[in-house]
Amino acid sequence: MDHAMRVMGTVAVASALLLAPVPARAAAPGTRAAIEEANARFSELLAKGDAAGLAALYAAEAQAFPPNSDIVAGAPAIQKLWQGVIDAGIKAAKLTTVDVTAAGELASESGRYEMSGADGTVVDRGKYVVVWKRVGGRWKILRDIWNTSLPAPAK
Repeated sequence: MDHAMRVMGTVAVASALLLAPVPARAAAPGTRAAIEEANARFSELLAKGDAAGLAALYAAEAQAFPPNSDIVAGAPAIQKLWQGVIDAGIKAAKLTTVDVTAAGELASESGRYEMSGADGTVVDRGKYVVVWKRVGGRWKILRDIWNTSLPAPAK
């Protein structure tokens, strides 16, 4: 093997190592606990009907991706989104974290949710993915997407 072939082989191996995806790491127990605590706070604020408080759980550059809607970006729009949910009669949310992975100042969470009305009847349940960002030592929601697991209404 001549020198040029060895250099090309070395470059190919180095490139493959540099471009290989970094494996996701399970979040430290403290990260998961902090995210679960933020989820509990989310549920408390929803029960109080506090859309402004819900919006404050999001990072300044946050985006929400609700079902049947365009992207909702920024605190005022996110507050309006949650006010609409509250006005529609949603009074409770049960959030169940399934998995949390983290790298540096970002973490991702997958989970399941149930939304209930004032009488406790579950009106929606589904799954979600949230990307969290550490801001000022606290985990804030950066990206929030959820969708129902209920069957589509019959036509």
